[in-house]
Amino acid sequence: MLLTDDATAHPSPWRPLDPFPMPPPHLLTGVAATAPDDVWAVGQAHGRPLAAHWDGETWSVPPGPAPSAAAIGAGLEGVAAGPTDGPGGPAATVIAVGGAYDRLLGTEVPLIRQWNGAAWEEAAAPALPGGPDTARDYVLTDVAMVGPAEAWAVGHGFGPRAPLIALRWRDGRWRMVDGPSGVHRGKLLAVCGTSPRDVWAVGAAGREGLIAHFDGTAWRRVPAPATRFPLTDVTATAPDDAWCAGGDSLLHWDGRTWAPVEVPVESVNTVTAFSSADVWVGGARGDLAHYDGRRWRRVPAPERLRDATVWRASTATDARRGGPAVWMVGSRRFGAATASAGKGVTARHGEP
Repeated sequence: MLLTDDATAHPSPWRPLDPFPMPPPHLLTGVAATAPDDVWAVGQAHGRPLAAHWDGETWSVPPGPAPSAAAIGAGLEGVAAGPTDGPGGPAATVIAVGGAYDRLLGTEVPLIRQWNGAAWEEAAAPALPGGPDTARDYVLTDVAMVGPAEAWAVGHGFGPRAPLIALRWRDGRWRMVDGPSGVHRGKLLAVCGTSPRDVWAVGAAGREGLIAHFDGTAWRRVPAPATRFPLTDVTATAPDDAWCAGGDSLLHWDGRTWAPVEVPVESVNTVTAFSSADVWVGGARGDLAHYDGRRWRRVPAPERLRDATVWRASTATDARRGGPAVWMVGSRRFGAATASAGKGVTARHGEP
């Protein structure tokens, strides 16, 4: 893979989708799309879960369940969307996950919300095995659709002996599944899949990166190059083509091994791909880069989104779903010398 460092003086091919319909402060941490006019961005606003929808022209914030009075710092960390074949024909399944601190229970609790076509509904999360019969002592960090009616959500508990959390959604129910064992101080932070038998999850084991794979039967930890930071995002286009990112590391899976890839972004937070020859990454200083199958190039963000923007999540829609486009969401850093500090930002590359 060749590397280039293009000058960023040219106009950006990315277009911001502001204004976002929420006064700051708020954070955007997840994005999913089924089409250029059906995009969801999730995060947190004023200590409450935030889920906004882009219809191709404007953002809106549809209704959702009222947050619990006992919840502190409730937020959504990840969102997934995909087609589901129902009795009335194809429809979109949208799932968002996150967590909160419950003052009455004195512990963290998971959040799962599912879209019913008109509003968000709370979904029941399973309890930890061997613990209380309510879902508690863990949070969820990401979710992915891996089939027409199947999804995975991942997360983590708390403390050195806390288990890695992997939840499977099938037959309309969420169930706890054993994650990879023997991981000390582990966290799962992101998940993706090309099918129910090819699911990837990444996160941290202590301070280093962690990669796990589900083959349809069980989760297992996969050997990978050591990284100095947790891995925060993962994407896959085929069983022999997956990418994961975090901190100063970008790794690629070729069907046999994970290998490091040099990329012109100092801190890589998110990665998404159409194919092995069409990959995008976003970083912590508004940095964006693209791989065309031969080399990486830095790509400028819209001018007003540079420097202070932290890209946190990305997704792509292809031509079969209404037109190729890449979507990035993130936030302006608090303390930045701008009136929009602490405000979520969104941008699109490609035509709807």
